[in-house]
Amino acid sequence: MFSEFPKEVRIENTNRCNAVCTMCPRELLKRGIGTMSTEFFNSIADQLKAGGTEELHLQGYGEPFLDKGILEKIRYAKEIGIPYTFMVTNASIMDEEVCEGIVKSGLDKLKISFYGINPEEYETVHKGLSYEKVQENVKRLLSVKKRLKSKTPVVDVKYIGSLPKFLIFALQWGLKTRISYARLHNYADGRSYNKPRKERQSRSCVMVREPVMQVLWDGKVVPCCYDFDGKMILGDLSKTTVTGVWNGKEYNEFRRIHRDQEFDKLPLCLNCDKLK
Repeated sequence: MFSEFPKEVRIENTNRCNAVCTMCPRELLKRGIGTMSTEFFNSIADQLKAGGTEELHLQGYGEPFLDKGILEKIRYAKEIGIPYTFMVTNASIMDEEVCEGIVKSGLDKLKISFYGINPEEYETVHKGLSYEKVQENVKRLLSVKKRLKSKTPVVDVKYIGSLPKFLIFALQWGLKTRISYARLHNYADGRSYNKPRKERQSRSCVMVREPVMQVLWDGKVVPCCYDFDGKMILGDLSKTTVTGVWNGKEYNEFRRIHRDQEFDKLPLCLNCDKLK
């Protein structure tokens, strides 16, 4: 059933990144690099609160902590009453001050991408980052949480790749924190790890079934995070409201195409391995 307002909104606070990870097709990125201003973010957050958004993600196709205002943005979202906030990071920029800021901001959950069971594997995947440094940063955050006697954020260290290696990964981390696993994906047309299921007569996308909105750092709205280069623009929050975009002509036509299974009109979706 269609919701007149998004219940979950994902805002890309910045698409800057300090790593070159093998699974991310950043070499194909053609759109501008930048960071959403705090004023613009706050104006969107105010609309989300008024509209009843229940979950807000504060990251996108970049490393969120390269945004010097990210902690202020999290705090504002929590102060105005957004129920649940979530973020994904590579945890490379988390000194004592940042860790304390994360815990005090009210962030509900932090997922850490940590794809490696040893320095060689990790640094081959996360080019430009240090296995030992990031591991220490994660431990630092957990230590700060304990010192401040805070239950949040829930820290989830995520491994992506082969399942047998994940079992080793799980043993290494033990009970220090939550851990999770995911398979590699294609970023729509960015990579080719998995074969799209184009032969299926009926395919469905969770980002269309569920009331989720994806916002890029400059305010443009795209169908999902897999449209990393902003090829399918459904609206622009710098020019209109969240309600205006969500119920606008472009978004409604996008939903209609999915409903009628006319995916040849949306090459990005047609070739996406997440459309099942």
